[in-house]
Amino acid sequence: MLKVEKETAVSPVIGVMLLLAIVIILAALVASFASGAADAKEKAPSVDIAVYAAGSEKNFTLVFEHRGGDPLRTGDLRINTWVHLPDGGQCPATHDRDVLNTLFGTDIWAAGYSANTGDRKATDAFLELDGKLPDRIKESAVVEVAIYHLPSGSLLHKSSFLLKER
Repeated sequence: MLKVEKETAVSPVIGVMLLLAIVIILAALVASFASGAADAKEKAPSVDIAVYAAGSEKNFTLVFEHRGGDPLRTGDLRINTWVHLPDGGQCPATHDRDVLNTLFGTDIWAAGYSANTGDRKATDAFLELDGKLPDRIKESAVVEVAIYHLPSGSLLHKSSFLLKER
């Protein structure tokens, strides 16, 4: 009579189960790393920016100053403006790469560099006020400006100022 041992069949089953568990754990690690790597954002630059109105009459302009910190690629920025209207409404405008390259005249905006919107007509176009800039200046309308760094998703600057001739 042949004697069959029960333990010989257990060894391959345990080996297959261990191998399967290792493959599942490795697959989970790879999947979690891959999804985390796809969502990784760039570190936000550290900058000091000022935005304000300057000039008068036909020379009225908005000034953007990079007062210090990391250089910024203008293609990585978006500038949003909101002009608060007397009736409580807002006039929003959004500017990205093409407008900013024209405004700053360069691909890199570095510390110590300032740019402006040009003159009253160009400032009216930048704020998308459709020729109503003189009225908004008389009202000393409030303008909010937000500058975003798109690769990091960070807000670099937010300020408010009055549309006033100086």
